[in-house]
Amino acid sequence: MRFGRLCALTVILAALNSQPVWAEPSGLSLPIASYQDNAEYETIPPPEPRTYTAEDDLRSAIRSDPELAAVVREEAEMMLAAQLSGIPRPRYIPATSLVDLKGLEVYASRNRQSFPFSFYLNGFIQIRWFEFARSVTTWTSSGDLNFPTTPYTRTNPVSNINVFEINRFFFTSEGYVTDERLRYSLTLFGTTNNGNNSAIAPLGFAGWKFNDQVMLLGGVSFVAATREWGTSSRWVQGIDRSMANTFFRPSYSPGFEFKGKLFDGEIRYRGGAWNGIDGSRAGVNRSGTAMAWAGIIAWEPLGRYGPYYSDMEVHRDPVFRLGCSGLHSMTPTIGPSEQDGSNPEDTLVRLTNGTPIATVDALQLGYKVTKVRVQLATIDVGWKYKGTALNFEYYFRLLDNFTAEPRTPAPPFPTPLPPFQAQSIFQQGGAGSFSFCLLPQRLGIYGRGGGVTGPNGTGQEWGGGFNFYPKNNRQSKFTFEALYYNRSPADNALYPYRAGYSGTAIQTQMLVMW
Repeated sequence: MRFGRLCALTVILAALNSQPVWAEPSGLSLPIASYQDNAEYETIPPPEPRTYTAEDDLRSAIRSDPELAAVVREEAEMMLAAQLSGIPRPRYIPATSLVDLKGLEVYASRNRQSFPFSFYLNGFIQIRWFEFARSVTTWTSSGDLNFPTTPYTRTNPVSNINVFEINRFFFTSEGYVTDERLRYSLTLFGTTNNGNNSAIAPLGFAGWKFNDQVMLLGGVSFVAATREWGTSSRWVQGIDRSMANTFFRPSYSPGFEFKGKLFDGEIRYRGGAWNGIDGSRAGVNRSGTAMAWAGIIAWEPLGRYGPYYSDMEVHRDPVFRLGCSGLHSMTPTIGPSEQDGSNPEDTLVRLTNGTPIATVDALQLGYKVTKVRVQLATIDVGWKYKGTALNFEYYFRLLDNFTAEPRTPAPPFPTPLPPFQAQSIFQQGGAGSFSFCLLPQRLGIYGRGGGVTGPNGTGQEWGGGFNFYPKNNRQSKFTFEALYYNRSPADNALYPYRAGYSGTAIQTQMLVMW
């Protein structure tokens, strides 16, 4: 048995050593996306037929023997460190289909004698052209969205849109300090969608990674309550996240969480407690002491599914993911006029016709809801094989335990006001996508659709587009998308959705990561 392990280890290390990962700064030598930068795609000859029986046997041996897997991992890390040591700092470590983005390595200690410290810089920017052609001119809300600053009305205009924007930019520094298990990350996040004077939102954490199974961290992060919300906007199927996700999801918040993977990565989880579903807007003087409790889990029985929704890597074996998530929060409500734009990803709890629940009259004439209990559950499934990818997520949300306060009576409010008697509200919806890779790591097409329904109305969306990767990797992506939606219940300046709107959205975007 020991002799078999040593033989397998020798073959694996020889294969690793024969293909240096960062031997030259000009490119990577990886089994996927190894095309030369100066070559036209059409001139690249097809790969020679080959069998994978021996490699599959080696992989099976490693997966079934934790001791052998640990030795292989340690040796691979030593080889990688030796190859990196030949490149002067600062050096750049790009993203590939096999390796996550590290970015610019300013410094990283490479031996036990030096002080444990690393410092990486990375980020991304999304430049977008957003056009919207309305199919209606007005929509009706459940209350006056501008009360009491304007004469009372529930009729709201629908406008055409044509804008250029820096939709998002992220600038991140990360690494470890004093111990390789003590991790840190600090991100500055901004957009021009709310104007050039919009605030820059800080995100980040400090955490302790015990091992691959458990990492504890605290800071400002996304409230882990839906699969699509937990996927970076860099990796979603098309231009951005779906209408259903924008409607149901929470936002960022200060909090404490734990994450990790179990059973050799077959189970992945993340969960914790945050100040609220939109806790980035609430400071130390927030009302109440209730927290938002949330978590998300995924089962990947056939191998690592990856963070991407498309299969531009063209899996030669199928991979499958089944997941679920949940959230429970007693949260103060925020109305449209109370949004300060401090974090552009902030969302409002809304009725399914698009009316914010904190709007006067939203649930009952003469009252404004000031607090609500939000309970959200989701289930999601994904499948990838040979360039084809299917993803679907369904949402269930219950709003109840309302607290409301009366507003100054004015027409058409009755006098005196009857007691507040709002009932619980159940909302549900889903979003799905289908994609196909036309050229591996180069060009893919997709279609997506979804809807949201509840006692106050129903909204739908459907559309599609294509993703083009100029350099055969995910660090740059050009996307074009055409999308039609009807009676949108969702609203967020970063996304194409506006509450109550119906019409066609045409979006063109260039994404660049570094």
